Amino acid sequence: MLDLAENKLEGSLNATEFWKLRYLTSIDISMNDFGGHADMYFGPAMVYVNYSRNHFTSAGFKRFAGGMMSVVNLSNNLIDMEAVDLFQNVPLNVTELNLSNNTLRGAFPDSFPFLGKLTRFTIANNDMEGPIPLGLADFTDLTVLDFAGNKLSQGIPPGIGYLKKLTVLNLSSNVLGSSIPGSIGRLECRLCVVELAGILHYF
Repeated sequence: MLDLAENKLEGSLNATEFWKLRYLTSIDISMNDFGGHADMYFGPAMVYVNYSRNHFTSAGFKRFAGGMMSVVNLSNNLIDMEAVDLFQNVPLNVTELNLSNNTLRGAFPDSFPFLGKLTRFTIANNDMEGPIPLGLADFTDLTVLDFAGNKLSQGIPPGIGYLKKLTVLNLSSNVLGSSIPGSIGRLECRLCVVELAGILHYF
């Protein structure tokens, strides 16, 4: 485990050095002043990565690198890039993916990667556009889905309403239209909030 959080560290990171740490399972460099590119290039044992609250301007995953990564937190940075580029080579084993409070833009990939183990997916407060991926309905382990504060459109996929483990659904402050699929009302979560046209709907 490598924990360097909250140390006022700055500069860029050489991902090759982390790759050499073949048995490193966890890295936390949150709440520092690192910048440049956040390269998710780690050894085979890496499970937990927290790069949140820095000044990274871009990020990316490497194919076949860090394939065991379970938790990835890149929130609260300055990542300004097309979302489709960031989602390339996302580890299929990821269970928690937090990309909130950046400047990710554009639409989700047409062929969204199947992240069958994903439980928490947060991409709130970015500049995402276009439809919510229909494939999310197949992520049956999802408990948290937070897409608030974007420009997502073309409605709410009815399949989201059949995610039995979902406990938090936040789609507020988008442009998803004025209709809500009936399936959303059947969610078994403790509280689901959907804001459309300034109206809060509680189920």
